[in-house]
Amino acid sequence: MKTNHKFTFEVTPQDVDFTRRITIIALGNYILNTAGNAATQNNFGWEKLMEENLAWVLSRFAIEMKSYPAQNEPFSIETWVEDYSKMFTTRNFKIFDKNDEIIGSATSIWAMIDLTTRRPFNLDNKIEWKRAATGIGSGIEKAVKVGEFVHEIPATAYHSVVYSDIDFNQHTNSMKYVQWFLDTLDLEKFKQKNIVRFDVNYMHEALFGEKVAIFTKEKEDKNFCEIINSENKPLCRIRLVWS
Repeated sequence: MKTNHKFTFEVTPQDVDFTRRITIIALGNYILNTAGNAATQNNFGWEKLMEENLAWVLSRFAIEMKSYPAQNEPFSIETWVEDYSKMFTTRNFKIFDKNDEIIGSATSIWAMIDLTTRRPFNLDNKIEWKRAATGIGSGIEKAVKVGEFVHEIPATAYHSVVYSDIDFNQHTNSMKYVQWFLDTLDLEKFKQKNIVRFDVNYMHEALFGEKVAIFTKEKEDKNFCEIINSENKPLCRIRLVWS
């Protein structure tokens, strides 16, 4: 079983913003696609899991970047599994620029669920997968726990989950939550600063047609977000750190 996988991509025009550099949303999607491609090559990707009515679920995710590749530039992402436990597995990443220099790192924590019961699946039932674990960390702090909000202020924004938010599993795409948050921020923020790290904690999924409330706050060089559903259940919490 191969432990490390490296994939090369190119920054396309739809991946960039007005700076002509890749957005954190597009980069996050490339990173998560890398995880999926690596899992598939090791025979525990989504296609294989669907045969057993199982699916990976992202629990926490963090990215740290020194710089961002520009439009039309190639970049690479290397990924490996750090560890497995009964309930969770940690997968890490390094991001390389066109000169094969490291420009960022990422770390993620995943669980597995039974699609019928929607309950967690015991990873100890797949002992052979543990051969992929390297014990090697990401080189950055693991995704932090983002504290809950006290909802004493009106929501910053509301969003109804629509077709373009949904992935092939009919779940809201993981990076869409971050997109909803970023869309509440003033454009001047992006003109003056760069995102050097983001952490996201996923707790529950937003369903098609559901209306969610987006609460935000700012403290020094950080922005925070909590997204809740109509039952006041937290769906995810996010922390952004700016340069």
